Amino acid sequence: MNPGTSGGRGCMNRQSKHQLARAATTARLRRMGLEVREVSRTAGYDLLVGGGVRIALRIAYPGRYAHTVTVGGKRYAYDYRSWNFNFHRHGRWDKHYCDVFVCIAKRRRAADEVFVIPATAISGPTFSLHGAGKPYRGRYAIYRNRWSVIAQMRPETVETSRPVAQAS
Repeated sequence: MNPGTSGGRGCMNRQSKHQLARAATTARLRRMGLEVREVSRTAGYDLLVGGGVRIALRIAYPGRYAHTVTVGGKRYAYDYRSWNFNFHRHGRWDKHYCDVFVCIAKRRRAADEVFVIPATAISGPTFSLHGAGKPYRGRYAIYRNRWSVIAQMRPETVETSRPVAQAS
């Protein structure tokens, strides 16, 4: 049985998937020359960059999005592939517990699609990508692969009234 698989069937559990994304994101940020530390799972975010920029990872695998439309008395049902990200924590999304969200849509098009979104740009509790035929052009499209958001953010520009957890 491979490590990180469940019952030898090749299915990874949620924690293993998150840990792989955490390791890949850490490696990416370090290649950019940034200091990265992992923090305790109870911190509410995943990585601490440059001593004060808090990064929360959100990983989504394709799910189904059912949609029905009634036109001229006829009902039409559509099923779309959908990737959904929750920005809220325990039902609260207006309380900022991180500075940047790294949203990874697994297998969205030919490969994973990554959005690096500052918490200040978040306008609601969730972010959904529907279908994989066309590129996403919505509110967060400008943050696609925008790793520079993290590189340009400095700990001194992050709101200091929010606690920073100790690295583990």
